[in-house]
Amino acid sequence: MHLQDKLTIDGQRRTRDGYLTVNAKVARANNVQLYAGSEVGKPEMPVVRVFRPADEVFSSDTMQSFAHRPVTLGHPNQAVSANNWKDVAKGWSDGEVARDGEFVRVSMLLADAGTIREIEDGTRELSMGYECTLDWTAGVSPSGEAYDAIQRGIRSNHIAVVPAARGGSELRIGDSANRKEPQIMTDAERQTMKDSVKGMPLDQAAALPLYDGVRGVVTSGMPAERYFAILDGADVGTRKVTDDEAKSMAEYDQMVADLNGSWHRDRY
Repeated sequence: MHLQDKLTIDGQRRTRDGYLTVNAKVARANNVQLYAGSEVGKPEMPVVRVFRPADEVFSSDTMQSFAHRPVTLGHPNQAVSANNWKDVAKGWSDGEVARDGEFVRVSMLLADAGTIREIEDGTRELSMGYECTLDWTAGVSPSGEAYDAIQRGIRSNHIAVVPAARGGSELRIGDSANRKEPQIMTDAERQTMKDSVKGMPLDQAAALPLYDGVRGVVTSGMPAERYFAILDGADVGTRKVTDDEAKSMAEYDQMVADLNGSWHRDRY
């Protein structure tokens, strides 16, 4: 199964020859990732929670697979191999692979002038493409997160330079590793999160993590999140809206109106 994963970039440096060296945390252990069911062969499941255990991430075979990987500009339509390497590769990771806490860290060199210009012009995020198999054994991670499946046999295929996410990102070349940023979600993950609450009773939906498109963050709890649940298609039934919820709705509507007004003023 071919999947994609975001990377944390801690630094960059130009060489005398004009190449760009990049240091990156390319994989994390003991975390749970969200996928649309259709992405992992389970179309009947709106969201699939996949756990990546430390013994898989830090196995010798997985660690070795991060060395000498091609770096591409965007994700290719197919996995990178000797057959298409010269058409898609813009650089490569070197053989220096190390464990850094819960992360695997590698260094990369970008050798293509066009890709380096893209990075300097703002295309600064990275996303890893890799192969794995899924063990459909449910459980709970060490941090208490429930999951539906476990990643096994993780093997890196390539590292892609991709455009910035719409809501901004902490996964940017040259940023400090100590800077705190919101959790980043792809458009597919946001849509999956929305689809997962459609038709669900409001009390259940409001307790789940939901994506707030205005604030650009994942939220959970009440009362404001009840309103986001309604917007995302939860079944509100006949339950009466409380005063707190009505106030939250009004505040949310005013925030949207203010943002729209500001956008129109800036545009015209």
